[in-house]
Amino acid sequence: MKQLTMILTMVGLMLASSLAHGGTALDAAKDGADYLVGEQISGTGDPTQDGGWTWNSGTTAAVNIAGPTAYGLVRYYNAAGGSAYLDAAKAASDFISNTTYAGGEARYSTFDPYFNWQLSLAASDNTYSNRTKTEFFDILTAGTYGDANYDTAGWIGAVQTARTGTWVNLRPWEFSTIAVTAKNIGNSGQEALFKQGILDGLETLDNTAPGSVYSDLIGVTGGVRGLALDDVTTFTAISSSNHAGIDGIDSLLGLANYLADQQNTDGSWYWHSGLATPGEDDKDTQTTSYAVLALEAAADALSISDYDDEIADGRTWLMTMQVTDAGASFGGFLSYSGDLGDVINNEISGEAVAALVPEPVTMSMLAVGGLALIRRKRRRA
Repeated sequence: MKQLTMILTMVGLMLASSLAHGGTALDAAKDGADYLVGEQISGTGDPTQDGGWTWNSGTTAAVNIAGPTAYGLVRYYNAAGGSAYLDAAKAASDFISNTTYAGGEARYSTFDPYFNWQLSLAASDNTYSNRTKTEFFDILTAGTYGDANYDTAGWIGAVQTARTGTWVNLRPWEFSTIAVTAKNIGNSGQEALFKQGILDGLETLDNTAPGSVYSDLIGVTGGVRGLALDDVTTFTAISSSNHAGIDGIDSLLGLANYLADQQNTDGSWYWHSGLATPGEDDKDTQTTSYAVLALEAAADALSISDYDDEIADGRTWLMTMQVTDAGASFGGFLSYSGDLGDVINNEISGEAVAALVPEPVTMSMLAVGGLALIRRKRRRA
């Protein structure tokens, strides 16, 4: 069985999209993972700094980016191995646990629980998922989490309040990985609340005022990915008065199709669907990374291969955003097309690494005597 798994993985890697300079998507992910390991803070002796990352070129670790950044390392480790990547991810988990509220509770951000769960799976070590259960889910259940003594509903409300006005479109994205994590290492009651948080966030999406609100499309990616990871394929029709594109959609397939249809011909996604005259600089690395992850999750949840082309094209575009010139930024990712600055956002680089890691080929793609042709299926209505 292990030999078969190795064969399937190798075939998957051979089929990965190619970089402009001749490498594969996994090669690009390795360069990105190496960049992140080099950028991780270490050796300061300060547990609230070591294991974290700065946003860009600062000197202080940002408390809310460790989970999504280190998740890219976990995905790369799952595909290719390498103790340095796993060790860096473990250090990031330690950093999360050591960054606390005044009362001593670990200061979890929305993507941290999923990262810890995935790290435990990768490391075959329950230490990290157990941390999330005892440091986050259990304290929320007790109603004593954080400086405001939040219960689960209260914490969700606090996140929603923080993501209001300019940032309202981030709500479904913030909750996208936490419902499935609650199901696996929390409890079903919390899962239901976080799932509702995703659905409620979709109803407040706004693509009518791109100059006033941040990306609606990253919100759509959060809805697609979150519902898919939690195996939610149908739901009450979305009632979104400020987003005609998703208003009335009542299925994961419909929502994923909408997201896929927003892709540009070069594989990218714009940061916002409501732009009147979008330009090259509106093609966004973070949105494209999460669109790839979302469509991958939707395809898995629906057991379809409808989005193979979109995923491959998205990865191809992401590779054009990687810094390939020798220097301190080598392997990092630009934030948007046309970004010529030398400052790389570490979170966005981690998210791009996660999106670039190809999934292994599945049994359905194999035929006796060799590889079967892999055809993109027509989308189901």
